Amino acid sequence: MSIRALLNIEQPIIQAPMAGACTPELVAAVSNGGGLGSLGAAPMKPDALREQIQKIRTLTKRPFNINLFAPASEQFDAGAILGGSAKALLEKYHQELGLGELPQPSGIFGPAEEQLEVLLDEKVPVISFHFGVEAHHVKAIHSAGLKVICSATTIEEAVHLESIGCDAVIAQGSEAGGHRGTFIGDFQQALIGTMALVPQIVDAVSVPVIAAGGIMDARGIVACKALGASGVQMGTAFLGCHESGIPSAWRQQLKASSPSRTIVTKVISGKPARGLANRYIQDMEALEDGPMPYPMQYALSGAIRRKAAQQGNPDFLAMWSGQGVGMLREMSAADLLKAIVLETEVLLKALSG
Repeated sequence: MSIRALLNIEQPIIQAPMAGACTPELVAAVSNGGGLGSLGAAPMKPDALREQIQKIRTLTKRPFNINLFAPASEQFDAGAILGGSAKALLEKYHQELGLGELPQPSGIFGPAEEQLEVLLDEKVPVISFHFGVEAHHVKAIHSAGLKVICSATTIEEAVHLESIGCDAVIAQGSEAGGHRGTFIGDFQQALIGTMALVPQIVDAVSVPVIAAGGIMDARGIVACKALGASGVQMGTAFLGCHESGIPSAWRQQLKASSPSRTIVTKVISGKPARGLANRYIQDMEALEDGPMPYPMQYALSGAIRRKAAQQGNPDFLAMWSGQGVGMLREMSAADLLKAIVLETEVLLKALSG
């Protein structure tokens, strides 16, 4: 089955569910254009999540996707201790930014079980997961007549996701911005480029494969189609859209960046994620102390990131970005999607000739 038929969309283009960067307006614009708009909902409490879903429904009648993090990712070691040098650096930042004491490390996402109940109750057409998905959740989603997809960063993860019933697999190449979706094994071994990962996952599973990572325009879409992908997921490409919810400082940094400035690091959240290097990342990476486990490191840096956003200070923001950042275009989501679709048609025609 094609990804178009599976998800009831006109264009095989999924806007990545970037938590903190997606807005109902962005989601609806992509869905209204025939793609699949997506909302990253991991940080949202159930009531706020329901409000966002209902807002999306006022803006579009077409299918859309809501993304959650796997419940296992919410677990953390309450006994973990912040290293001395890391604590000193974070305290220095707090003083510099006029903040109070360091917050108590805690869980900040979910609870995924309650979030999922909202999605099932609201009959969200497509539900996606990052960091894996539980088999009983897949069954519950299917029982509600809904579709479920999940990220895989290795062949092993893709095979597992198919075995528990996922309707499609997102092959997340190492070029992708944001958190690595790795949930089996070490992330270093899962840093496989999109070009190498997609065809091997296509060969290993029978469900549709959605390519993700470094795809910014028609050239990437056509290349992934040639690799056997049924569709693509694009994140960084939509960060330049007017409807994205990112701070202006993040947007300006994206416009001035190149692929060599992105880095995969654990120092922002405790899990590996690709973003633009800045003072915070460089300082934290230079320490002997490693970051606290996810999501405690994220909680520790939360006040710093919020203050930086208020000040328009990119030194302390979490500016997630894929390696395709140099091809960023600033326009509305509707215009970007139209342009991508047209350019893809033109390129395919040219290649066939």
